[in-house]
Amino acid sequence: MPTDPTMLDIERLDELRDLDPGNTIYLDRAIANFESNSVTLFAELEAVVATGVTDDVVRVAHRLAGAALNLGVADAGALLRDVEARAGSGDLDVASALLPQVSAALERGRVALAAYQAAYQA
Repeated sequence: MPTDPTMLDIERLDELRDLDPGNTIYLDRAIANFESNSVTLFAELEAVVATGVTDDVVRVAHRLAGAALNLGVADAGALLRDVEARAGSGDLDVASALLPQVSAALERGRVALAAYQAAYQA
């Protein structure tokens, strides 16, 4: 999978990096948390979609969208907002059909975040 840090909201990441000038501990921790939590939350999203409980789908999609958008992983965040909206309107079939796209966008986001991190750590 190609590394493309341009897919990220670099302005958002730079804002997080500048919270403590000269110290990237906060951003490094946030990226590490996203790397593991996005996998865990996506698995939880798949599980709640399978149960058909729309409130749970909305809750998990919202949480994962927030995590993605906070770190500038905009395409995954937008897809997850769509899952959230579809589930909220009771359209779990469409929400479920979006999951492969969400999974791929999250993976691209993790790869791009790693490339962004490597660039400022160099």
